Amino acid sequence: MAIQSFELEPTRENLLNTLSKDLLERNQSIWQFARFCDAQDGKCSIAIDAKWGQGKTFFVKHVQLLLESFNEFSSSLTEEERMAIKQAFSRYIGTGENSVELQPQVCVYYDAWANDNDSDPILSLIYEIIRGTAQQYSFKKSADCVKAAATIFDFFTGRNAADFAALAKDRDLLAELKAQRDIHHLVADFLESLLFEQGNRLVVFIDELDRCKPTYAVQLLERIKHYFSNDRITFVFSVNIDELQHVIKNYYGEGFDACRYFDRFFDYRIALPPAKMLRYYQEIGLENGAWVYEAVCKSVVETFSMGLRETEKFYRMARLAAYKPTHNHSYSGFSDGNAIQFSLCIIVPVILGLRMTDIQLYNDFIAGKNPQPLLDIMGERDIARGICSTLLDRNETYEEAKEKQTTVKLSDKLRSAYTALFDDSSRSDWGETHIGSCTFSQQTKAATLRATSLLSEFASYE
Repeated sequence: MAIQSFELEPTRENLLNTLSKDLLERNQSIWQFARFCDAQDGKCSIAIDAKWGQGKTFFVKHVQLLLESFNEFSSSLTEEERMAIKQAFSRYIGTGENSVELQPQVCVYYDAWANDNDSDPILSLIYEIIRGTAQQYSFKKSADCVKAAATIFDFFTGRNAADFAALAKDRDLLAELKAQRDIHHLVADFLESLLFEQGNRLVVFIDELDRCKPTYAVQLLERIKHYFSNDRITFVFSVNIDELQHVIKNYYGEGFDACRYFDRFFDYRIALPPAKMLRYYQEIGLENGAWVYEAVCKSVVETFSMGLRETEKFYRMARLAAYKPTHNHSYSGFSDGNAIQFSLCIIVPVILGLRMTDIQLYNDFIAGKNPQPLLDIMGERDIARGICSTLLDRNETYEEAKEKQTTVKLSDKLRSAYTALFDDSSRSDWGETHIGSCTFSQQTKAATLRATSLLSEFASYE
């Protein structure tokens, strides 16, 4: 037995699979952004803005794959992969005389966070461009680019390329280089020879800048602007602008206008279109309308505006916590009858969602102080009325009352159930509160909280 993770790591297999299925329904946006990069005529810097966990890394790596599929000099793709990528975008590329061809562009992905211990950002960035292009592109026209790269290594280190990364962390190589030759000219020579060999433009995708140390983030932005002046280079920053502003303010001071500061570096700011979740839900198993549990879990995801990464993590915990008893009509583990079933199906996902997204709301919720998250998640929708039918007495209805019936509000029933579950003082002398066919007790509360620990008798690790 093994606990399966559905998190979509940006591996080559996952990247190709999500493109071919259009799993996040972003292929049109990926194509449009690739066309946007293709249309640039001059040095350009673009910020793709989205909150953490919204799929920025997937997006830029998808764009990279698409651009590389149009560059015959890229050896990073097999012919089969190249054809599969173009097939995924065939509706946009078109056929025959009306087909669209993108110019050959050299692509490099740079993880800023993984490199923010380096002494100077410009060194690790140049190194990554050299390393990435050497691995992914074949040099067919001449050896000029290889010679230029070797010259850079010689100037930086006086040693071979294998020593470069280690030395860059320990020495002020930039100062050493300046003493011998102007770095502007050296970088320009390398980029010119690289593009002569490999394509019309260079596209550098810089990811995770908003997670870097403030000093490194500021230096990287300012050094890129200072040293990379080639008209045939596009920098694409995938960032959370809100978080990056905090990083910049930590460097320059809280009163610093970080938003205006970005205008110096970003020619365009593009909001990443939100992923359409239906196919993603299907991929991770969350799109299962036949079960109450998934309906509540989806409502938690939507109410708390969870991103892709948060959604996967939340549903993985929800599956661990109470999947088996909430997906088996004949399950006999409900000693408290409908009350514990109600709690497992509804309260457990709410608690797990709160614990992930707002710890203060979580603490207030389980302390019996605030039922609002439950009301927000369940709402007044038809699905909520069906799920909460066990809270009704025989003569009560959530619909328009017929003869001898009383119409009640779902929100009132949810408040009553919440109070009965979490407010110990509300129970009768017998320690129980009856709401509809549910009997809430201290044992119900204990079992509910135990389930959210992922270590209860309800947990399933299959």
